[in-house]
Amino acid sequence: MSIKTRAAALLIAAMTVGSGISALPVSASVQDAVYASSSVYAKAPSAMMTYSSTDKNITIGWNKVSGASGYYVYRWSSSAPAWVRVGTLPAVASTYTDSKVTSGTSYKYYIVAYKRSGSKRILSSRSSEISACTKPSAPVISNTSADIRSISVHWNKIRCAGYEVTYKNSSGSWSAPKKITSSATTSLDITDLNANTKYSVRVRAFVKADNGSTVYSDYSSAVNINTKSAPAPEADFGYKRSSQYLIDRLDKAKRSSSMNTYYECNRQGSTETKTLITLSDADVATVKRFVDTHYTSDMSVGEFLDYTVQWLNKKISYADGYHGPAYSTIWNRSHVDNCFNYKVGQCIQYNSAICAVLRYLGYDARVVQGWRGSSLGNKWQHFWCEVTINGTDYVMDSYNYGTDGDWYFVCATYGETRPYSYNSHYIMNNKLM
Repeated sequence: MSIKTRAAALLIAAMTVGSGISALPVSASVQDAVYASSSVYAKAPSAMMTYSSTDKNITIGWNKVSGASGYYVYRWSSSAPAWVRVGTLPAVASTYTDSKVTSGTSYKYYIVAYKRSGSKRILSSRSSEISACTKPSAPVISNTSADIRSISVHWNKIRCAGYEVTYKNSSGSWSAPKKITSSATTSLDITDLNANTKYSVRVRAFVKADNGSTVYSDYSSAVNINTKSAPAPEADFGYKRSSQYLIDRLDKAKRSSSMNTYYECNRQGSTETKTLITLSDADVATVKRFVDTHYTSDMSVGEFLDYTVQWLNKKISYADGYHGPAYSTIWNRSHVDNCFNYKVGQCIQYNSAICAVLRYLGYDARVVQGWRGSSLGNKWQHFWCEVTINGTDYVMDSYNYGTDGDWYFVCATYGETRPYSYNSHYIMNNKLM
């Protein structure tokens, strides 16, 4: 370092102490200005705390300082954690646009005014810091598909924290956003739509700025897609609406987003074991098709599930080789496929199909392998569906044993299933618990 440069650096340090000026990077200060030894330019620029941004630039502003000869702009980011001069502006300037930025990234800025005094530049103290963030890039919808009452939308992956998807029909307003909190999830199924209807769908990305705010990208271009027409209704099977209090339980449940997995819980021994079941894409499509076809606009979700239990009870042939095909002819197909496409099965097929529909609609449901009966000498293996609503477990069961012994339960407590005596707990100490 030359004697002149060293002297300038020492002068900066001396001016900083007790003067109100914040320390600047020595390299930037030395190369930008020669400082007066007598005083510091007193008035700092007043930074505006609002800013504007796109995914490619950030524009900040400040109130001009009377008598200033120009301004320096400094920037900091978490990816480059040091204050670096990024702009030198003339006296007439009151804004600065930073184009050397990355989309979806937080930055901080401050401004310093300077005044020329001969060959010297006298610096003000620095302004307040401005926290700013670029927008994420706008996603591009790459593919859409539709069923009778649902739409699937896919888009490209963006550097972000997540996405929001909205949709509307041709005469409506945009829906409340459906939020996705992972940048890796780039598709969404939108359900409970009307058949044979034109919809528009769009998506935007978001990031969390360092100051805690949420910054959104622009929306993608909206894409139009039509849901399919509903098929002709099936012949009436004699649906009889269950008691209102049972349907109310299902209607009042807090539901989550659609799920394509459930647990099969074996409770026949002293220790419960669980097996995670993942529905195939084909099974999910089959469940969607059943829901889209049968879940009509005049039904509540509880009424639809009541209908579904009874539909399975009346429409499925019991696969025992007598009332229906032999079980050996159906075991290599999925439970959903057997029930909704082939209309055959036994208790595990019926109630796995119910569970798949419940999970598709966002319920906390599982399949239970347990016992029915009133004593150890009067028990037999059975599968049923169990759904938890507000901390209480309820039985959902559609059982059709040919023409004799048919029954079904719609959101019944275990106490309400008597005299069928479901046992959701383990057999211990030679007693049904």
